[in-house]
Amino acid sequence: MRDEPTGEQLLDSARDVLREQLMPALPAGSRHAALMIANAMSIAMRQLQNGDEPERAELRALEKILRAGGAGEAGTPMRARLKELNRRLSHRIREGQADAGEVRDAVRAHLVRVARTKVGESNPKYLGTGARTAA
Repeated sequence: MRDEPTGEQLLDSARDVLREQLMPALPAGSRHAALMIANAMSIAMRQLQNGDEPERAELRALEKILRAGGAGEAGTPMRARLKELNRRLSHRIREGQADAGEVRDAVRAHLVRVARTKVGESNPKYLGTGARTAA
């Protein structure tokens, strides 16, 4: 178990100090950069909260849609496998292999789920959700 404050708590405190104390004291030309840093910290916090489950869920869905084995090549890191399966899905979509039937519905549902998860981490207010968005 990690000591407190956790990384998430540290990011939250640092972001609050940046927004509440430092940004008002910055020259107008630097406030935009500070706001971008604060927003990046918020995204990092949400990703820490969600852990790797959104990527694991995406990988499971891609394996099911593409009927690809869950193991992949022995020792292939999850993110590399995820990139490869996304490339394969993109290729199938470009070839028209996801234009009709059950595969179309599965691909559409998958893409909507992935997009909502990404927006939930990057801009949860857009979805009208809280800060935490799971896959």
